[in-house]
Amino acid sequence: MERLVAFDLDDTLVAEALFLRSGIRHVARLLEERFPELPPLRVVNRMDAAVMRHTNHYSALESLLVETGLRESVDMAEIVAEFRNHRPDPDIYHLPPSMRKQLDDLAAAGTRMALITDGRSLTQRNKIEAAGLMRYFDPDDILISEETGHDKKDPDNFLFLMRKYAGTGHFVYVADNPSKDFIHPSRLGWETRLAPPFPIAIHQGMPG
Repeated sequence: MERLVAFDLDDTLVAEALFLRSGIRHVARLLEERFPELPPLRVVNRMDAAVMRHTNHYSALESLLVETGLRESVDMAEIVAEFRNHRPDPDIYHLPPSMRKQLDDLAAAGTRMALITDGRSLTQRNKIEAAGLMRYFDPDDILISEETGHDKKDPDNFLFLMRKYAGTGHFVYVADNPSKDFIHPSRLGWETRLAPPFPIAIHQGMPG
């Protein structure tokens, strides 16, 4: 029986903590270029700590900038845009070996694969490219909510794949959040599989 296996991206294929880690270090380097007196490790430690506490990492940075007298010199909207739109460092943001093997095995078996993810187009596209995911998916089967106009609260992206591959006998969706990710695929008769959690701590200092 032919099947299509669709994946979520964040915390399914790649840990979102790695994107946060990469973005924080990108911001730290950017600020170091403008303010050499602000050590990047200080920025990293402050923002990482906020992420680990599940508090706002931008607010943590803003507090640090107030403490150092630099707040009036920094456009926080620009910092947020830099964070969201940065190209993740592939030395930080990458597929775990077990997931790469799973995708390679599916590709070798001739299994058709798709990607259904919520998020901003540029942010998600940068993640996909940094993780080397383009080789696994037909470009038309990468469905990002900002691009399609439908997130996972809607059935539309799942229906698109079902219509496109109407001859496929079995559809599978792999994702990490059963409370929201599986509602529509389950209703449409898809098999759903819960991705295992990523045991990753974000607080690892600056890369060398």
